[in-house]
Amino acid sequence: MIVGIDLGTTNSLVGVYQEGQIKLIPNAFGEYLTPSVVALDDNDEIIVGKIAKERLVTHPDKTLSQFKRFMGSKHELVLGDRTYKAEELSSFVIRKLVDDAETFFGEKVDEVIVSVPAYFNDAQRYATKLAGQFAGVKIERIINEPSAAALAKKSMSNQEDQSFVVVDFGGGTLDISVVELFDNVVEIVSIAGDNRLGGEDFTAAIAEEFLASNQLTKKSISREFYSKILVQAEKAKLNLNTNEEVQIIVMDQTRNIP
Repeated sequence: MIVGIDLGTTNSLVGVYQEGQIKLIPNAFGEYLTPSVVALDDNDEIIVGKIAKERLVTHPDKTLSQFKRFMGSKHELVLGDRTYKAEELSSFVIRKLVDDAETFFGEKVDEVIVSVPAYFNDAQRYATKLAGQFAGVKIERIINEPSAAALAKKSMSNQEDQSFVVVDFGGGTLDISVVELFDNVVEIVSIAGDNRLGGEDFTAAIAEEFLASNQLTKKSISREFYSKILVQAEKAKLNLNTNEEVQIIVMDQTRNIP
């Protein structure tokens, strides 16, 4: 069985093409999005996904996220008493998604197709393939995310030749691509964006505003307390979809800070 994986900075998901339809595969919580977070549990065993994300608050020193931004670099991240490169951490996410797919279908996943940003260079693409090897699966193909979006658009349209702009505003990156479709060929004409600008950065900006309004700084508080602020900042960001104003209240050991 071949599955497709969107290996995201903030969240990842896995799906399969069967009987002419795309089927997204739920994880153990019945959710399609799996947080791209890796943590150590109380026994120093690797855990991935929703439970790992919860430990961003309780055990920030033993939890890592947003490591996709370092794919293809020599940057190392510390988790517990070990250091990992981004492709090693990404392999844990891939393995989790593959396990979810195998559990859901009761079949072994033989190959994987992974979507990556169009701006990924050779080193980043190679690191993505390495992540697959570390996860014990073969990455059959790496496809550009705007190309995947263009193919999906073409499948829903009767037009043969099309030109359009694909905007991918992700959790960790902002990508904009000009794409042309002609004679069953997808050509990415131009790309731009910022791999350090995404939804997580908006969350951080809200958290910084909260700190400033309460005469606090990151240096003046613990990592655990800052993690709590980030959680509430993310909830506030989501609530701003439907509300013009939201209030953030974070509990610490001595007081409430609204």
